[in-house]
Amino acid sequence: MIRYAQFAGSWYPKDPRTLRQLVEKAVSDVRKKADFQAGPCRFAVLPHAGLFYSKAGIAPFFAADLSRVERVLILSPSHYANLNEDQLVSCPLSACQTPLGTLEAFSLPNAQDRYGSAIQAEHALEMALPFLAALEHPPQVGMALISHFSDPHVVEAMSATLIDQLGSQELEAGTTAVIASSDFTHYGPRFGYTPYQSKAQYRVKEDDLTLSHLLCEGRVTDAFAFCKAHRSTVCGYAPAMLVSLMAKKMNSMGWVADYYTSGDVSASDDAEFVAYSTILWR
Repeated sequence: MIRYAQFAGSWYPKDPRTLRQLVEKAVSDVRKKADFQAGPCRFAVLPHAGLFYSKAGIAPFFAADLSRVERVLILSPSHYANLNEDQLVSCPLSACQTPLGTLEAFSLPNAQDRYGSAIQAEHALEMALPFLAALEHPPQVGMALISHFSDPHVVEAMSATLIDQLGSQELEAGTTAVIASSDFTHYGPRFGYTPYQSKAQYRVKEDDLTLSHLLCEGRVTDAFAFCKAHRSTVCGYAPAMLVSLMAKKMNSMGWVADYYTSGDVSASDDAEFVAYSTILWR
């Protein structure tokens, strides 16, 4: 199966020159920041909104040194196909097309053809692809979906399985990297989430950074409890927890590289907004 660039021309520019300029500027802007950390990253949680919103949150991973990376696995929730709890699915892939070129793909051992349409339809798998294609030596790309966990013990088991499938030596060496694709809190009536009567953006930021730091430290049981207690609208909490625990098992150190909301990007004080947290592990 070849995965096509379904969201080019809508969620991000289809014109190769315009898209490359967008990617290169986003990466350049990150490298100019005083707190930029150039070291290679092995794991990440990155946003997946349209690139107008998510480019700043995706770019920190790609601003780092990725010269050793040969494979990148992208894990995301399924926004369009219903998946059972504790179900990680993928399909056999040979390539992923982008306006900046075609990326060679790899498949997980449990890949099944019947999940091809879900992989093709999922925008959360696509937003990082132009950044990968813009690299001097683009790595192979793998894709999988996981939407919900029933219990932290399942995260433990699944993280161990993925480490075994991807290769602990490759993860340790940084030749294989893993990205969890997730936006953070979706706030407002449109999302059915309005727990705060005042200072909503401030309170949401507190919540999101609390969760982000739990993920940084690999405290998945606490993160799971936090999401449940807050009725969290973090759409990719499952892939984020999975990557968090994989990073902990590989003795990776995590930090929050960026945090902002859609209102920050559009300079809007709208009561409805989506938050984005970028978490990296070296």
